[in-house]
Amino acid sequence: MPSTSKKQHNFMAAVANNPKFAKKAGVSSAVGKEFLTADKGKTFKEGGTMKKPNPFMEMIAKKKEAAAKKPAMKKGGMAKKTVKKMTKGGKTC
Repeated sequence: MPSTSKKQHNFMAAVANNPKFAKKAGVSSAVGKEFLTADKGKTFKEGGTMKKPNPFMEMIAKKKEAAAKKPAMKKGGMAKKTVKKMTKGGKTC
């Protein structure tokens, strides 16, 4: 039986290669070895798919789209301010 996720694959690899961990986890090392042989050549590039889309993530995606549509600010951004210099140690107003 092949692993269904990268996390499960890593767990079964740990069980297969470490008898102390296998005993602590309550899974026999033979089961871990069986999973590893079934996983040969398999890659886990994609994560699991979500059952329901997260509304918070949808909100962030909408904000990013809106920000991409806004015109960019001109170079320099804000208007330059003039700096008043103090004379004879006095305060500037």
